[in-house]
Amino acid sequence: MKISEKIHPTKKEFLYALKFAEEDVIKNRQEQEFRMYSINRAMHLGNVLKNKVRIYFRDSLDRIIFIDTTIWGVTKDDIILKKGVTIPIKSILEID
Repeated sequence: MKISEKIHPTKKEFLYALKFAEEDVIKNRQEQEFRMYSINRAMHLGNVLKNKVRIYFRDSLDRIIFIDTTIWGVTKDDIILKKGVTIPIKSILEID
């Protein structure tokens, strides 16, 4: 992630209005694998300890957006937040 880019916060209630990146925002296979490790770790933290994480992702306008939330589930293509809100995994840059 480029440090000089502006990062926009959002809330899960507004995710429905966003369109996500069409292509995977991470091209490197090892970084994609680390992203999946981070997603699964964050899901376990959320389900067991109710910890929130910060998720950075790109939208279709190439903006970096972040949300502080709990990951409740993971499918092949998406992460699942509360109330069935989803974010495509291919749009996720990083999870803190």
